[in-house]
Amino acid sequence: MTGIAGRNYARALFELAAETSSLEPVETDVNAARDALYADRAVRDFLGNRLIGRPTKKNLVRSAFEGVLDPRVLILLFLLVDRGRTSLLGEIAEEFERLARQARGARKVRLVSAFPLGEQERSRITASLEARFASRVELETEIRPSLIGGVVAESEGQEIEYSVEGELQDLAAQLQKRDEMAPGAQGIEGR
Repeated sequence: MTGIAGRNYARALFELAAETSSLEPVETDVNAARDALYADRAVRDFLGNRLIGRPTKKNLVRSAFEGVLDPRVLILLFLLVDRGRTSLLGEIAEEFERLARQARGARKVRLVSAFPLGEQERSRITASLEARFASRVELETEIRPSLIGGVVAESEGQEIEYSVEGELQDLAAQLQKRDEMAPGAQGIEGR
């Protein structure tokens, strides 16, 4: 989940990129910077170390990315180093992706299924989700054998579940509620 500071940085970068119709390249560069700076624990520790001066950290960022990344992304990285907030880069990238998807009229949906889905099944599910959310859907799939059968779709805090696991959990909850409400359900201990 993205915090307020991460959202604010992402929103500012998004607005700058939107002014020049360069959302896609900036999104790519933000993700590349995040991946490069956080793939290695030593780099994360270096950037987060308060004993290392900002000029040294900025030199690392400059040597790694100058001429490679969009200048706005490079400026963002320098700003994060100056303010000691490089740890927010993951949140910023996540929020920027969300804003860019929204600008494209799309919505990211994580679809969890018990088994790999065929192309025809994916197409039918995607069409159904697009109708339900009234937007284009960017589908991300995951396999979770515990579902036994069916699917679970998760998007922006909403969950749609059509799975055997979910049905069994609902049935168990209904049975437990019925048993609690039934006369004489207290058993021997309740007398």
